[in-house]
Amino acid sequence: MPETTVVVGAAQGIGAAVARRLAADDQSGRLVLADVQGDLVEKLAAELREAGRDVLAVETDITQSPSVDHLLEVSAGATRVALVAGVFQAKPSLEVEREELARVLGVNLIGTYAVAQAYSRDMIGRGGGAICAIGSIAARMPRLRQAAYCASKAGMRQALRVLGMEVLPMGVRINFVAPGPTATEMMLALAGDHQDRDLAQGSPEAFRPPIPDGRVGTPEDVAEAVAFLLSDRAAHIALHDLYVDGGESLGL
Repeated sequence: MPETTVVVGAAQGIGAAVARRLAADDQSGRLVLADVQGDLVEKLAAELREAGRDVLAVETDITQSPSVDHLLEVSAGATRVALVAGVFQAKPSLEVEREELARVLGVNLIGTYAVAQAYSRDMIGRGGGAICAIGSIAARMPRLRQAAYCASKAGMRQALRVLGMEVLPMGVRINFVAPGPTATEMMLALAGDHQDRDLAQGSPEAFRPPIPDGRVGTPEDVAEAVAFLLSDRAAHIALHDLYVDGGESLGL
């Protein structure tokens, strides 16, 4: 059976860039693209099929166990999994409702963990594999008005690090890519929360440092990091959090 590569959250933004980058990688084999936006992920899959790739699109809601089970079933034999699915919220912390917090945690932490756990179990039975999850520098750098998002990414990072410690001896490598501001639909929502601000220049009032590289990242910047961590070139790299932020976090 040919190797299978899975991208969860592949419909747009960073996920779509990761899917396109992995489609150009001979190691990827069969591609399975999953997203809650079924029509959009099928459109991307059709694009890649036209380029000659073997691609399956699967509508998947990672907050629902039957949906995750179905994804695992149709992507049997996956050796590389990119976990990109996520939601964003910006709102004053005093106004965040319990239901809003639960929604963000449900996708970014609980849902992502459930998918990583399921694929880890499957990979162990076949000798191992690699998982790369998209985190955020917000997991370690508090952002104003982003209590739910920061908590979700910090929790996901720690939960998957513990999972990764336990499954690494059985051949499963788990790593992370932590983007800074990246030119996606999600960042447009962030930019709307900081109107008249150049995110690359930072904002002392918002406790946002400038980006030394002088620009926000692109989805392709992040996709390159994911492709590396999922590849055999990263065979001795595990539990690593690779920042793709143009130096904003100053390597701290």
